[in-house]
Amino acid sequence: MLRIIDNMNKRGYFVHNSGEWCGFAVVATSAKEAKKIIHDSGELPVGDWSDIRAHWVRSAKVDDLPIGIVTDGRDALVRGIYGALEKYPCDECGKERDVICYNGRVLCSRCIEKEYRRHDMSSNSGSVTLERGD
Repeated sequence: MLRIIDNMNKRGYFVHNSGEWCGFAVVATSAKEAKKIIHDSGELPVGDWSDIRAHWVRSAKVDDLPIGIVTDGRDALVRGIYGALEKYPCDECGKERDVICYNGRVLCSRCIEKEYRRHDMSSNSGSVTLERGD
């Protein structure tokens, strides 16, 4: 059976077992389909009873991805499905740290702080104004 998917119907989902923080990035047309994709893949440990949750990430940009699991964690982070990655190489310093997507780049908190300071200094042209509070 051939299934034609309209790009407007594809959505990014974060799928995980209830009570767990770790999960998978999935592209599907519905939460039910996202859960089925994960269940059928065998990626989540399924015991006698499991409570698989699928959260639609409305801001995720997945139009050009195929239906299924997004296996590249960095891509899932940059597209907005993941909020953060643990122990992943930072684009700036290269060290494995907890990272987020900041201005389209995967950065650790230290490099984000440096980037913020650099931006803040350039917008102030290096001048600092001190005011005395009375």
